[in-house]
Amino acid sequence: MEQPNDMQQLLQTPEIGLEAFEQILQFAPIAISITDRSGKLLRINKTFADITGYQQHELIGNNCSMLSYKATPRSVYESLWGAITRGEHWHGQLINRRKNGQPYIADISISGFRCPDGSQLYYSIHKDITEQHELQTHQKNQFTMFQAVLNSVPIAIAMIDNQHNVLFSNRRFEQLASSIQQSPITLLADSLKEESGISSIDAFIGSRPSRYKGIHIEQDAPSGERWFDYALAKIPVTDTTAEAYFHPADEYYNVVAISDRTKEKLLVEERRIHSVKLMASDNRYVHAMQEALMATLHQLQGPFNMIESAVKILKKTSHACPGLTAMDEAMINAVDAMNEIKQAIPERSNEAFQPVNINQVVRDATAISTDELLLTSTHLALSLSPTLASISGMPHRLVLALKQIIDNAIDAIQASKKDERTLLISTIEDDNDISIIVEDSGAGVDEQIRLKVFQPFYSTKPRHQSGCRGIGLSIVQQVLNEHSATISITESHQLGGASICLTFPKHSW
Repeated sequence: MEQPNDMQQLLQTPEIGLEAFEQILQFAPIAISITDRSGKLLRINKTFADITGYQQHELIGNNCSMLSYKATPRSVYESLWGAITRGEHWHGQLINRRKNGQPYIADISISGFRCPDGSQLYYSIHKDITEQHELQTHQKNQFTMFQAVLNSVPIAIAMIDNQHNVLFSNRRFEQLASSIQQSPITLLADSLKEESGISSIDAFIGSRPSRYKGIHIEQDAPSGERWFDYALAKIPVTDTTAEAYFHPADEYYNVVAISDRTKEKLLVEERRIHSVKLMASDNRYVHAMQEALMATLHQLQGPFNMIESAVKILKKTSHACPGLTAMDEAMINAVDAMNEIKQAIPERSNEAFQPVNINQVVRDATAISTDELLLTSTHLALSLSPTLASISGMPHRLVLALKQIIDNAIDAIQASKKDERTLLISTIEDDNDISIIVEDSGAGVDEQIRLKVFQPFYSTKPRHQSGCRGIGLSIVQQVLNEHSATISITESHQLGGASICLTFPKHSW
């Protein structure tokens, strides 16, 4: 069936003559050449002449080997001639030489074709890729040096996109990920979501050019607690997609630099605990000296009063007694001595009331008791409420009081000679109070003496045992009185020994 006239006109192909092909090839933006089987150049276009630096008449009729350069391995030429001899297409790179002797890198494709007269010819298309190769090599070298610099810095660095994908990172970043057994980026994202409800790192940075974030984690691994400082910065990058070619737009990547502050924090914490330990020790001995000197005065006051009364009676009945003068002098000296003892009673330094985290008090008290726990092979278990309201108190005095209770509990465990040697410290909170409960696996405290143990110089320890006997729990009672707190002793149902509960009133700030 014949097509309509207008359709026939559309299907007609215009005839393109040889001259049109010549014109197209001559001004094509790629180098084109035609050679015979021996490699003699028969036809070239203008771009070919421009790349090589020769005039067309200097190339036509000469062998293409005139462009060869010694830097091209012989094996490459063997591969080239082997492929085209077998009638195959060959594509590769050669180092060619321009007319001025300057080498350049030619990316060449060679294929064979037959002429109407049956002769075998070859056409090649080649491009000068020297600048492209130099640019790629320069970029590769820059990346290698950049990576070397990143790997040499003592902090972990990574670049991430908006979906938290790591685009590149340094060796320290990979080592950090291995040590904490998760991606540091995941750690940061989880921390932001848990603490502030922020859904992404990009949202955390917002419109700011940079932000900082500190993270503290506790691990069951031997490394224990870890502290990290994150420095975050936005980096603008241009969109490389085809859609953005005419309308380029900037995207943002985030650079994350992570400093491991664990060693510094542990050193600071070690020094702080050492300071707390020294202060607790000083406070304990100051309190012991106060109790001892005040007890001495108390014990001397009774005989002194009796002697003073006897002297007064003698003066009334036998005022001529020759020994009264000596007795008066002795009484004066005794009063002076007692006054000197009063002056010698040390005063502890005042500590201001401030918001106190009870959990931190427990951590500090147990930290300074580590040596005693290790020496007695006592297992310490902590069951601390994750969130506690603060109380108004003197932190060092509270640490001192809790330290006395821990020491007494360790002594009780030692004296019981039981197989189980456990000390459990818990913190709990209700509507009005916050409590610390100290339980041990010792023999417990007899119900009849549970009130006496807080009296000065009352001790259940053997007489031959050294130490400040009967001072520890009186210190506890004094500290609790200062904080309007209470103490009670019961039996530990969990461990079988004593259970001491310290209860503090909450404070509204």
